[in-house]
Amino acid sequence: MRSSLATKDVATPSAARGEPASFLTVFNLPTRWPIGLLLLALLLSIGSVFGLARLHPDARADLLVDPGSGVYKDQSLFADTFGADPVVIMAQPAPGASLITPDHFVGFSHLEGKLHLAAGVKKVYGPGTLLNTLAISTTSVMLDVCGQEGKAAEATARQQAVAAGKSQADQDQAGQQAFQQAVSACAQRYAKAFPSLGIPALNNPTFIQGVLMEPDGQHVRPFWNWALPDPSHAVITVRLNRNASLDQVRHVLGIVQSASTSSDLKELHDLRFTATGSPAVTLSVADAVVNSLKFLIPIALLAALIVALLALGTATLAAVVVAGLGALWTAGIAGWLGLPVTPATLVVLPVVLGLATDYFIQSINRMVDAPGTAGPRVTAVAAGVLPATGLAAVATAAGMMAFVVSGIPLVRQFGLFMAVGVLAAYLANYLVGLPALFLMARRFPAIFAGSRIRAVAAGRVRALGSLPAAAALVLVVAGLAGWAALPGIKIETDPSQLVPAGDPAVTQAELIRREIGLTGEIDLVLQGQDPATTSAVQWLDQASRNATSQSGGDLRTLESLNEFLAGFNQGTLPDPTRTKLILDRIPTYFSGAVYSSQYGLALSIFGLTHVTSVERDHALVTQLNAVSANPPAGFRAYPAGLAVIADRALTDLQQEQITLTLLAIALILVVLLLAYRRPVPALLAILPTVVAAGAVTALLFAVSAVLNQRASPITVLLGGVVIAFATEFGVLWLARYRRERATGVEPNTAARAASGGVGPAIAASALALAAGFAVLALSPVPAVRDFGLWSAFDLLLATAAVLALLPPLSRAWLK
Repeated sequence: MRSSLATKDVATPSAARGEPASFLTVFNLPTRWPIGLLLLALLLSIGSVFGLARLHPDARADLLVDPGSGVYKDQSLFADTFGADPVVIMAQPAPGASLITPDHFVGFSHLEGKLHLAAGVKKVYGPGTLLNTLAISTTSVMLDVCGQEGKAAEATARQQAVAAGKSQADQDQAGQQAFQQAVSACAQRYAKAFPSLGIPALNNPTFIQGVLMEPDGQHVRPFWNWALPDPSHAVITVRLNRNASLDQVRHVLGIVQSASTSSDLKELHDLRFTATGSPAVTLSVADAVVNSLKFLIPIALLAALIVALLALGTATLAAVVVAGLGALWTAGIAGWLGLPVTPATLVVLPVVLGLATDYFIQSINRMVDAPGTAGPRVTAVAAGVLPATGLAAVATAAGMMAFVVSGIPLVRQFGLFMAVGVLAAYLANYLVGLPALFLMARRFPAIFAGSRIRAVAAGRVRALGSLPAAAALVLVVAGLAGWAALPGIKIETDPSQLVPAGDPAVTQAELIRREIGLTGEIDLVLQGQDPATTSAVQWLDQASRNATSQSGGDLRTLESLNEFLAGFNQGTLPDPTRTKLILDRIPTYFSGAVYSSQYGLALSIFGLTHVTSVERDHALVTQLNAVSANPPAGFRAYPAGLAVIADRALTDLQQEQITLTLLAIALILVVLLLAYRRPVPALLAILPTVVAAGAVTALLFAVSAVLNQRASPITVLLGGVVIAFATEFGVLWLARYRRERATGVEPNTAARAASGGVGPAIAASALALAAGFAVLALSPVPAVRDFGLWSAFDLLLATAAVLALLPPLSRAWLK
């Protein structure tokens, strides 16, 4: 029995296991070549600094949808044709002042032109460009018609002069005079026909009033409400490219913020501008993520310092260095891999600080127990700790890699970033921690003596593991039953609850909602060979009416192909001939907002009248799917916009949470089975953490039900994350227990020796890891904060489960 156990203990030194010394040569390098490893660590640090410069924040909508899905392709076609979700800019004058003035429209035109030239901008719609386009179009049409009439009159006059036998000079004079008279008569005719327009120009108040305002002069014509909701508010819509960067969004918002003070926009200095829209909210969240890192990482380092001080005493400084390098290498490698900092990946760096501290604590703990002089002691530590923590690191990384199979890029990046962090934390202990221990042990051997705190903790941990096997099984069953609550946990989707309190983007969105009754948009797309056919336009018109009537007031039609055509046909849908004439003659600035003949797309744009949650968006998307279920033959219809993407992401996340958690458990088990080559120790190593995660799942469900609170989107990943991290403690405890059994010690004594020997280090490591998670509670992003709190609690519970359940279960099943 003794020989059988020894050959399967991956954490036992080769001498004790009867294996060739060369088997552990790689684990002896920290004592053989400490300076060489430290130099290698220095090179890795230098490379990481350059990688750190490549790290960038990201919170684009593309991160929420599987690039291979049909939804992604539909949304991409929509965004590439009409522009992605817009930045919405509201302008308003001071109370009592007038907005509808020539100076303001000249200023709007300049501002919109400035925005159009900004990088990342696809289209800009606003009152200045609207009026300027109408002025140019009107002038062009008038000049074209009057020019043709003048040329015809000139030709007639020349023919008459030739017939009368006049000279060439007289012919030219007659033709020129006839041309001027015809053009003048044409212009006078237009002026009489449209007396309210005057000269088509931005700075002509008569033209402004005649084109934009109702005859009463008090109300804006409904057709222009998308740019002028009322005489006191103007709206500029900036549609960005689908792949516009956060810096490009920031530049657009900067132009808006400076519009009231910019020297080249003096006409607008008396107006107040407010900007919102999903790009603005996205930028605000990304900035909150990056800014929080600036104080979360130092606080996490401080937490690691405190835990290390309690657990390690005088070796504390080395622990902090190891932890800091682990975080630096993680960020650097992530930068080189192109992984962004998102609200999901934000959690990684503080956790890596705790994890690197954890691995170093295990080395110090083994150093205290190891006999002999400095060199042999560190050699024994390396041979004993590195394989066990290495197995734990591989198992943890494998668990995190389960998230890489997610269809949601945000979740994939989280899993990969965290796996990189686990390996970086292990490398920091291998390349720096153990070489530092070796060098310190030679000069200051006394610093590795055991402390009174460690002795007291050992006694408490041994007592914790004295449960009878029957009681342990009851706890196992109860914890596993808690997993049944996972599908019932509701996820928070209210934007105001997912961004920092007082977030300016949300505040401005609410201001715009109060002023003009809009907060965003959702779109209905009709796709076919020619969506401007009569049947297609009539269907879009009816579908748009059905959508607004069934939305309970949450939707309001802003623009659509059917309304565009009706607006230029005295309020009724035109026949095919008239439709072609409108599309040919009306500037594409207007038609291009709702129609693309190149891609066969027609659009109906609905304004959202409330700041809705993703749940409410789901209901609206469902309604749009229902009204678009039966398009004309040869066409397909689908909803588009960020609301659709968010709805799909939430649905995918809820569907994946069970799959990803089970896959994480399965991958960890595979690693443990390959290491142990026996199912019982592999199952025992992971069982307590699965039990604890199940218990926390049930508790999270109960808290949500009793307090009517919802879990943040990231929290649905909680179970898999904690199982991956806390399994390390099961591996470490079993390594010590099996080593004791391999020397012939009976099960009860072996369990007590394992709990007393490695238990205090496990408790200290758990505190270091929990501190890394708990620091996230200081994040201004509520989703990150909740994830940190629940993860810290779950991790501590999982540690308690390891120390309480493994001793009785091992005594019963590993005899």
